[in-house]
Amino acid sequence: MMPRHYVYLAGPGVFRHDAPEFSAGLKELCQTHGLSALWPLDNTIEAVGRAAQAEAIRRANEAMIRRAVAVIADISPFRGPNMDPGTAYEIGFALALEKPVFAYSTDRRSLLTRTVPAAGADGVARDEAGLLVEDFGLLENLMIATAVAAVTHSAAAAIAACAAHLNATQRG
Repeated sequence: MMPRHYVYLAGPGVFRHDAPEFSAGLKELCQTHGLSALWPLDNTIEAVGRAAQAEAIRRANEAMIRRAVAVIADISPFRGPNMDPGTAYEIGFALALEKPVFAYSTDRRSLLTRTVPAAGADGVARDEAGLLVEDFGLLENLMIATAVAAVTHSAAAAIAACAAHLNATQRG
C-alpha cells in the first residue's frame, strides 16, 4: 500500500539506545496503515555550537510537524510521572496548527496514581513539594489528555486510530 499521509512521530523514543531500530518498527506500522512517518532523527542538522544545534533541531522538528497531516505522540511517563516536555511542546505546536494528535501511553495508570501513592491526611493529593496534583482520572495533564483526538495503550493502536481518522476525513 502506497503511503498517502505524512504523520509526525513525537515522543522520547529518540533518546532510546536502540532509536534506529525502534523508529524502524514505528515506520513499518505506519506503512501498514498507509501512512508515511516523519521521525525527528531523520532530520539533518548542520549547525555549529550547542545553542545553534538546539535551535536547529527545534526548527527542523517544527518543519516536519508542518509537513505532517497529523501527529502520533508517545505520552508515556519520561524521567518522572509526566510525559516528555519536548513531546508536550510538539503536541501544542501541532494543535496550534489545527492538526489532529493521536497519543498513546504504555503506562495506563492515571497521572494522580503515578504522582502520589495516596492522598494526604487532609484528603488532598499533593506531590513531594506539597503542590496539588490534579485528579481527573486522566493519563496525563488535562491540557494534553483533553486536547488530543485519542489516547490509546500502544503505538500500534494510536497509528491505527490516526489512519482510520484520516481515511474517514478523506472520504467525508
